[in-house]
Amino acid sequence: MPVSSYAETTDVEESTNGHTPINADDAQESKTRWDWSNRQSKLVIGTFVSMIIAVTWVSFSQLVHNITEMPDIKAPFTITYIFMICPIIMFPAYLCFARLAKAEPAKAIFRECLNVYKGSDDFHKIPFLWKSLMFCLISALTTHTYIRAMYKLGAADCTALFAANHSFVYLLSWIVLFEKFIALRILAMIFSITGIVLFAYVDGFGSSAMFGVVMGVASSAGAAVYGVLYKKFIGDPTSAQAAFFVSVVGLLSLLLLWPLWLLLYFLGSEQIDWSVLPWGTILPSAFLATVYWGTKECAIQLTYQFFIGLGLVLAIPICSVADKVWKEEEFPGMKIAALVLITIGVVLILLPENWQEYICKHVRSKPRDTEQQTIGNSTTLRGRLSRTSYM
Repeated sequence: MPVSSYAETTDVEESTNGHTPINADDAQESKTRWDWSNRQSKLVIGTFVSMIIAVTWVSFSQLVHNITEMPDIKAPFTITYIFMICPIIMFPAYLCFARLAKAEPAKAIFRECLNVYKGSDDFHKIPFLWKSLMFCLISALTTHTYIRAMYKLGAADCTALFAANHSFVYLLSWIVLFEKFIALRILAMIFSITGIVLFAYVDGFGSSAMFGVVMGVASSAGAAVYGVLYKKFIGDPTSAQAAFFVSVVGLLSLLLLWPLWLLLYFLGSEQIDWSVLPWGTILPSAFLATVYWGTKECAIQLTYQFFIGLGLVLAIPICSVADKVWKEEEFPGMKIAALVLITIGVVLILLPENWQEYICKHVRSKPRDTEQQTIGNSTTLRGRLSRTSYM
């Protein structure tokens, strides 16, 4: 998160100390007002984005958990396939919105979206296809393992394990993208890993629930690999490019995953009773998954990255309360400790690297000025008293 207000204030001070004939008070007031308006809008948008992500993820997890509890349906890959093809509607929806807003012609938007991957200004079919296929397979594997985890664990447990992907993202970014080493984020990773180990300990090593923990960690790792590759190959796309990318992944899922689904279905791995298939639960959960994915990818241009990750953090306590109230899930002390450790770890990962400096700068600036003024006054008074005593 850029600390723009501090930088702009410093620029104004430097300009007044130089030879530029400007009014420092007017310049500082105008720049501060503009900066506050910009940050305020991002904070407000970020708050709404966090709420949308939290609500959609909790609702999605609860609905998927209800599907996994049905005895006549043991079809995790079928559910995965439905969830993967629904985001196709993202780019057509964006084009309709751009048409209504009269932003740009559709051809110009489409031409911009073809260059969604970094490294070249020209469109090349082969690199575009293999990169899109890679993201498609990683997304399908991540979704499938998350649904498999739902068969063994509660919605709150799976949400917490999935939220730990932010810790894995930092680890992979440090190794693959050579990002800056920050000791506090290593501590955050330790918190997250400790929470995962506590989950395995509570459920019992070697038990059937342990398989759910493994699937949850695999889903979290898949999301981390997806995030790092997204940062490496795409970077910071526009909202149009993000919507186009999500639709391309959905289209590839529709075209390429159906042979695998047929194979699993005829081999008996996918047990489906078509007469009792709960479309009233599957379709809303697929819609919620699409909203979550689209919001996470498209909102990066509107707010800070912190708020996008914060939505998943807020989903952990909300999902825990929902499990406790509606499903009467039991939360022993070790599981609560695991949830708290993972939440703390993810929050520390999401905080910008200079957050402590930013807080200290604004919290301690006035007390220091007051302290220096007090010391100066006391020194002057002491000097006067000493001079008076020697007279």
